[in-house]
Formats: sequence, structure tokens, C-alpha cells
Amino acid sequence: FDIAEAGKNVTSVQPTVDEINRSLTAYGFNNFYIAPSPQNANMYQIKRPDGTLASNTLSEGEETFITFLYYLQLAKGSANAATVSNRKILVIDDPICSLDSTILYVVSAMVKELIKEVKHGDSNIEQVFILTHNIFFHKEASFVNGRTSSESSVNYWIIRKNENESSITAYGQENPIST
Repeated sequence: FDIAEAGKNVTSVQPTVDEINRSLTAYGFNNFYIAPSPQNANMYQIKRPDGTLASNTLSEGEETFITFLYYLQLAKGSANAATVSNRKILVIDDPICSLDSTILYVVSAMVKELIKEVKHGDSNIEQVFILTHNIFFHKEASFVNGRTSSESSVNYWIIRKNENESSITAYGQENPIST
């Protein structure tokens, strides 16, 4: 049993399918699921419970949520056996667009769990950048340890765009968003 063979197990489609479907079911998405593609190796299909393809009939919120779940799974592994254990830096750009408030909370909880894994070194992810326009998502995703005022591994910035020019203001470890 060599490293290349073990890598094939880590990059297998089925664990990703199982984890995404587990998350969909856990969060009340019972109207579709993903399955390995019978035509293309290492590819997926989105199906309805009756087995019909759902990719053209998903709502924008459903598309957003399943894309986010896939992104998290890909971030934890790799589509390539040679790079599965590489260290990663993630950029999560407003993952809650088109989601209702319940799923917004679910996504923020998943982001918090991801951040906790990164902080504790339980992940191959080194750093996470989260970009959002949504104050509620920001507050939920940054709620850590009873809203501590600062944490050495967390930094905050505000990016503003005015007349087609962007500016970045650093706030260090102090969360600048209060309301």
C-alpha cells in the first residue's frame, strides 16, 4: 500500500458525495442530492429524489449552498492526488448571497467551524480571508468565544470603494463592526 494508492482514496469522489449529501440532509435540503456521474470519472450530477437531473431547476439559493458545500470539500482535499496535502489559503467571498436567514446562519456556523479547525491546526488550511457586505453574516462568522474583543490570530480590515478607487483600512485585532 503506497502513498499514490492512499492518495487515490483521499481524492475519491464518494467521500465528497457522502459529506455533501449528509450536509444537505442535515440542513433540510431534501429536494436534491449529488451523485457521481455515470459518464465522467470524478464528476458529479445534481439529482432530484426521483432521479431526474436538477442542475437546470435549482433556485439561486440552492445553487449557492451546494457550491459552498463543494468548495468546503475541495478546500479540505484536492481534485489532484499529488496536491491533496498542500497547505492552502482560502478566500470566501460573500458565501451567503441569495440565501434565506436560516441557511445564512448555517453557512456562518460552517465558516466558524472551519476557522476553529484552522486555528487549532486541525486542517491543511493556513489562512482564511472572508469578504462580506452582510453585517449579520459578519457578526455570526466572527462570533468566537463569547465575542472576545481581540484574538491574536484574527485581523480585521474594511475595504471601501469610492469613485472607482478602493481603499483598505486595517483595524488589527479589534472588530470595527459594532452594529
